[in-house]
Amino acid sequence: MRARRRAQGQGQGDDGFTLLEILLAITIMGFMTALLWGSFSRTASIKQRTEAGQDRVHAARVALMRMSREIEMAYMSLSNNIALQEKRTMFIGAPHADFDELRFSYFGHQRLRADAAEADTAVVMYYTEPDPIDHRAINLIRRETRRLEQKDAKSMAGEAYILCPGVTRVKFQYFDFKKKEWKEEWNTMGADGLPYLPTHVRVTLGLVDERGQEMTFTSAARIQMTEAVDHR
Repeated sequence: MRARRRAQGQGQGDDGFTLLEILLAITIMGFMTALLWGSFSRTASIKQRTEAGQDRVHAARVALMRMSREIEMAYMSLSNNIALQEKRTMFIGAPHADFDELRFSYFGHQRLRADAAEADTAVVMYYTEPDPIDHRAINLIRRETRRLEQKDAKSMAGEAYILCPGVTRVKFQYFDFKKKEWKEEWNTMGADGLPYLPTHVRVTLGLVDERGQEMTFTSAARIQMTEAVDHR
């Protein structure tokens, strides 16, 4: 009788978990959770880098499309006052180490206000500036004046915005159809300025991908009016 009760007591005690078993189970669960969390974190990080890279590629393509379309509408007028240093119409491509600048007059301005003193012609400028938040990043800026004036284009009323953020290179090349060669610089102003426009402009943008390597995008624009026109 006593042996039977002792056996029953031992069987009832075996139904629970010991402290060692509970600690072991918690350790295994914590280890599995850490593995799963690390896997999810790496997947989310890769997804974010991939999406950021796709956004940069999209921004570069949109910027190139817009720049090519606007450069194709560039023109130069014969109605400039030669007595003044600044001209109403121009095409100036200034080369620099990595970030070139381009300024030109074109027939593509959109008048958003009917009563505003604006026209279908304006001056467009492409240049770069450091990012206001991350000064290590360089942004490609587009600025457009509201109309043509015979003064410095940077002092004219206009709007500027970031055309492509985080660029590593902005280069322009110009094809001189009379000399049959590509040039790194073009200037229609000054005593020795060229009296015509290039037929083709090659635009190159550089950006950094999600792996930290530079991506290069290139586009070309064909200018329709290379000779100065009698437009007032």
